[in-house]
Amino acid sequence: MSFVQRVNPAWFLAGAAFFLPIKPAPVNLLLALALVFVLVNQSTRSRLASLFKHPISLAAYALIAWLLITLFFETSNFDSARDYLSKYLRLLLLPFLAAAFLNKQETVTVLDVFCMGVFVSVLGSFAVAFGFFPWPEGSESPLLFKLHITHNFFIALATGYVAYRLRMQWSNIQVWVKAVVLVALALTLYNFFFMVEGRSGWVAMAVLPVVVAYQRIGFKGSLLAAVAVSVVLCALYFGSDFFHTRVNAVFIEVQQWVDGQAIAQDTSNGRRLSFWLHSLEAFVQAPWFGYGMGGFESAVTPHAQAAGFTFEFNNPHNQYLLFAVQGGLLALVLYGIFIGAVLLRNQSQHLVLLHGFILAYVLLNMLNSFHYDFAEGVFFVLGLAALAFPVDQS
Repeated sequence: MSFVQRVNPAWFLAGAAFFLPIKPAPVNLLLALALVFVLVNQSTRSRLASLFKHPISLAAYALIAWLLITLFFETSNFDSARDYLSKYLRLLLLPFLAAAFLNKQETVTVLDVFCMGVFVSVLGSFAVAFGFFPWPEGSESPLLFKLHITHNFFIALATGYVAYRLRMQWSNIQVWVKAVVLVALALTLYNFFFMVEGRSGWVAMAVLPVVVAYQRIGFKGSLLAAVAVSVVLCALYFGSDFFHTRVNAVFIEVQQWVDGQAIAQDTSNGRRLSFWLHSLEAFVQAPWFGYGMGGFESAVTPHAQAAGFTFEFNNPHNQYLLFAVQGGLLALVLYGIFIGAVLLRNQSQHLVLLHGFILAYVLLNMLNSFHYDFAEGVFFVLGLAALAFPVDQS
């Protein structure tokens, strides 16, 4: 076997995972290299046939096939669809990326390296706060790489994963490694709760312990975890001015929108509520099959203009509404089947991780369009390939 055939595609996936919380350009290159070497390497190439037939792959391909069909709707526009096309087509990568994992350790390594990238982004945030780099224009948070939503969402996923790994292997970890990891966790959580404004990440962080408790103990355990999380959130709300201000902003901005105040058009939550309302108005006029992948903007614009909403948008910051307007109820059903195929995958070696990972996306897709956003969309495919598909070798 030649040197090229011996190159492990999982190495490139680890590199892509590291750069996802940092910069997009290396991610695209590393994913392309991973695909090339999956096809070159005989061991990974031989896995593709079975992975293409896997229920998760079939469900993803059914969703993509329907969205592609909607391109031919009269209400769709191909130029507008280009913005969504490449992002949805990432789901086609699932069996190829899953083929790169030839043993269980490789899946863990890729997720470990992702956490390293997340910590680099945290250190970058501290560097901005300490004045080593300029504060990002228009941001309330010290961020060096990603927007606050991505930054905090990735922290929530990474800290949940690290807690899982520590619990599983605590007795086998050297003392100095434990100390380093715990210090890194402390810095990360401080950055998460007291420095960066992303409320979506806080929601994800709150739901993960409940999922773990349900997996381990059952319904009663999830209730106890929910109570514990509520106590912690209350302590943060009353004990941290930063947390208190960010939470109160939600109530204030929602009330402004309900009262019809003009300022609501310029607030984060006011705009989001308008996005949702006008998307729903468009959806109810074409509920079954939608307006096509490229028909979103033309579908919602008349409703927005009729209400005096002047902010143009092609993303409602809600993945379900985006699918609903583009592909109707059929798109939502196909997406539900896809998620169901993942959750019913009960042979994963890391079932708790898989369920926590998927449910974090399912929940946060109500507040954002994570299959539209680059970093979140790529990590969904990468994380799913690592956690949900079978690995042949131990």
